[in-house]
Amino acid sequence: MNLRGFERREFPLSVRKLAFKRCCRDGVPHCENCGIELKAGNIEYEHLLADGLSGEPTLENCGVWCRSSCSKKKTFTEDNPRMQKADRVLKKNFGLTPSRHKIQSAGFRKAPPQRTASRPIERRS
Repeated sequence: MNLRGFERREFPLSVRKLAFKRCCRDGVPHCENCGIELKAGNIEYEHLLADGLSGEPTLENCGVWCRSSCSKKKTFTEDNPRMQKADRVLKKNFGLTPSRHKIQSAGFRKAPPQRTASRPIERRS
């Protein structure tokens, strides 16, 4: 369970089948975001409105995207920062943030001065 109160909900098989049919052109699946042809292992069923931000696992919220570029880019640049901000707001509203008081201490003792060379380096020739 996360701060927003529920675990990630995946798309049911029936929704994934309908979304896959929707992305096929001439029998070949294409990424609904960038349009490249999708191969096996490179297909991701992406929540258009992130699941952690009240996105429902419905056909309208399901996008068939390429995993290698579009899905990862959206997850790391859009979804994760928005969900992290939502977590910070919830923590602040419920008083779950750590206090920012500076810890008072005596500090570190000063190190004694280091010895210096008593005579210059002599070079042998």
